[in-house]
Amino acid sequence: IKLLFNSDIHKYMGYPLELHEICSLLLYSEKSCNIQFCYDQIQFNHLKWYYLNIYLTNAIQILYKYERREENNIDLYCVLKGIKLDNIKKTIQTGYFITYINTFNNLQIAQIQKTNKQGCILHFHPSMRRSPTIYSCNISWISSYKYNQILFSRSSTNILNKKYSSQWNIKIENDNKYTQILLLTWKIYDQFIQQIIQISTIWNHSIDLNLIYIALTYCCGEDIYQTIVLLSEFEEWKRQDNKKEQKYNQEQIHQFIKRRCNNNNINLFCIFLSEKDILWKKLTAIEYAMLNTIHNGLPFVEKDKETWNKK
Repeated sequence: IKLLFNSDIHKYMGYPLELHEICSLLLYSEKSCNIQFCYDQIQFNHLKWYYLNIYLTNAIQILYKYERREENNIDLYCVLKGIKLDNIKKTIQTGYFITYINTFNNLQIAQIQKTNKQGCILHFHPSMRRSPTIYSCNISWISSYKYNQILFSRSSTNILNKKYSSQWNIKIENDNKYTQILLLTWKIYDQFIQQIIQISTIWNHSIDLNLIYIALTYCCGEDIYQTIVLLSEFEEWKRQDNKKEQKYNQEQIHQFIKRRCNNNNINLFCIFLSEKDILWKKLTAIEYAMLNTIHNGLPFVEKDKETWNKK
């Protein structure tokens, strides 16, 4: 445990975890403890593991704050052995994890774990990692698995947090005799994807989907017409001075990146909003980029364009 505490990864984060919190992550990643622990979680027998529940939840939420989740573009997978659901709505309470969910970034690993028997694979869209209210963390530096391993926290059972417990949707992505694949997406993704794609087609999908999302939801009050007008002004602003992007790259990119604002399209859009003096509460361009990138979350990834074009 002390070796993990003093590891380079934990040091880079500034040693945010206590020893008992690292211990909880280590215990969860070990099969001897994990099986019974998860079984009791499913049975809502939380008191049996009272302290492990507290420390594990705290550890996930702490790491969640330090990780650059906004850069996540990978799909994650988790296998449910011997399970095939006939009615998702009756079987799964949408947006609520009754236990901790361990996921991998490799579909083949999930398929190997399932073996040849019937099973269900949970497919986590990248938006699940980017959500500001779905807590998850990377435990690859603690686990013995060589693949990228992301742990999602159990949802709160506190009725006062009911508003935040229903944060994702689920639907059947693929279903055959032996394997059922269920797609999980952040509910914000499902709420706005059709409108975003509709606007994106106007510019032949050349504009970043998350940029459109920010313009639609935070700048234009979800008014599609106003969003189109604002984006047109932004594109014209870039054309009028073709050195805008070059100037941004030379002078300001480092300031944005070191504050976890890694989407250059959104960063430039925030500069545009700042110059037009229409930023919320007179925030600076960097502050507004941070607000949307880190705090609010960016639900879309580039491959979403291709996915929706196939439909």
